[in-house]
Amino acid sequence: MLDRRALIAGAVSIVGAQALPRFALAAMPANGAYRYQVLRNGKPFGAYALTFATAGDATTVTTDVAMQAKVAGLTVFNYRHHCEEIWKAGRFQEMHSTSQRDGDKDFCAAVRSTNGGINITNKNGPLLAPPSANPYTHWNGGVLQGPLFNPETGFMLRLTAQSMGHEPFVMGNGARASGLHWAVRGENDIDEWYDDAGMWMGLRAVFPDKSIVEYRRL
Repeated sequence: MLDRRALIAGAVSIVGAQALPRFALAAMPANGAYRYQVLRNGKPFGAYALTFATAGDATTVTTDVAMQAKVAGLTVFNYRHHCEEIWKAGRFQEMHSTSQRDGDKDFCAAVRSTNGGINITNKNGPLLAPPSANPYTHWNGGVLQGPLFNPETGFMLRLTAQSMGHEPFVMGNGARASGLHWAVRGENDIDEWYDDAGMWMGLRAVFPDKSIVEYRRL
């Protein structure tokens, strides 16, 4: 079974000397869009899109993910995820997401509380996350130091992340580029890459069925 949660969430403590500043945004263009191809075992599997829209000191980051697999012409896996985050002055403020895998639906709403903590509501009810928590939505490597919550389900997971220095990464056009590599380990194995400007280049993850899923920036 494909575990899309492996690619959506985690709570990360950092090991290594090249940690990024807490709450600092790795990169946030005022306005712009980035597209990523999704591969599974080297074959097309879907698409991932990021858009940034800034008004004053607030930026809305929108993520859309679509993945599909077919066997003998029949759809055996169909996944959609839509997420909107609001960041203000480089600090997470609010997030809303909806996800659907076949007939399985998830939603998550997270709002920074004025009296401390992050108020999260998901399909299981309300919970309170630490005030330093952020959504793990991949594009922002600057959040890897602190606690993270799953932007799909709203739950905290425990992983560790270690900076591996600069290593090559294959982009969507097939070109090899050097990027800062973070190895995220624990319940799942995820490797993230960021360019010198701090923008997310993509990832490589191993699913529980041992298949390899890659996101590559186009």
